[in-house]
Amino acid sequence: MHAELTRRGGRLLAVAVDPPDKARGVVERNHLEFPLLCDTDREVIRAYGLVHAGMGPEGGDIAIPAHVLIDRNGQIVSTYVSSRIQTRLSPRDTLASLRRLPG
Repeated sequence: MHAELTRRGGRLLAVAVDPPDKARGVVERNHLEFPLLCDTDREVIRAYGLVHAGMGPEGGDIAIPAHVLIDRNGQIVSTYVSSRIQTRLSPRDTLASLRRLPG
């Protein structure tokens, strides 16, 4: 998915509420080819309505897994919000949404 997105002029960004050292470990262990942004203050997940309040370690807030596809004009064109923390959107479904975007 990342290669096709890049060929189409797009960028993939991931957002996590983890501190930078933990996020860096995730990037290295998984050989991620895209940035993992640290939202330790939960500002981004709050702005997108993706806070799972009180469900993190020691009752902290965590992010609800989601995919948000934003077009070149900054408009949200597709959103998938997981109903369970273990459920993720298939890369195939993400590519289908990407292919529907103009040019």
